[in-house]
Amino acid sequence: MTTTQLPLLLASASPRRRQILARLGLPYIVSVAPGDEDAAQAHYQGPIDGLGTWTATHKALMMFTRPEAANHLVITSDTTVILDDQELGKPRDEEHARSLLRSLRGRWHRVVTGVVVSTMVDGQLRMQGDSCSTPVLMRPYTDEEIDAYIATGDPMDKAGAYGIQSASFQPTERIAGCYLNVVGLPLCTLVRLLAKFDVYPASQGDAHSACPWSELCQIRE
Repeated sequence: MTTTQLPLLLASASPRRRQILARLGLPYIVSVAPGDEDAAQAHYQGPIDGLGTWTATHKALMMFTRPEAANHLVITSDTTVILDDQELGKPRDEEHARSLLRSLRGRWHRVVTGVVVSTMVDGQLRMQGDSCSTPVLMRPYTDEEIDAYIATGDPMDKAGAYGIQSASFQPTERIAGCYLNVVGLPLCTLVRLLAKFDVYPASQGDAHSACPWSELCQIRE
């Protein structure tokens, strides 16, 4: 049950994030924050681990220039893939996607998703943000597998040029943490942030799983 009348607004064009958010059993609408995200990130000068939360905050600020954000609890997020302390970003073209996938092959890297929940309270923007980091080990896939995956078009809108949920490519060998974070929206982090606004899931997920939101999460002790 929610203890506020504010409905949720997911500021994302990602169908994956919509599917993940639906697991909470809460109604929500979808919009997309205006502005050039890449241009905004060019001004960021903080630690690479903070880029996702910074970008999610920027998206929230941009979202509140849109009329649909009024009287809503706005959810923004951004996912970064970090290899050797460098953010890989989304591929510019197929050749860049090929280069990114080769650089990740057989290696550990980190996926960090920043999440921000925000709303207007008495004319003031109130924001709560946090991030989730998951170490990921890629399997030793071949160049032929890379080419076949790129041909599907799936890598082109994804940070690091891969989707962990790809059934045909199956790029990862192991993760050490939150699976949904790698997909793009860590529900464990989001639920904590929503609670600060007195909003709670209508569904409690799977109480018998180590993580109630995904049995694929590898919880670290």
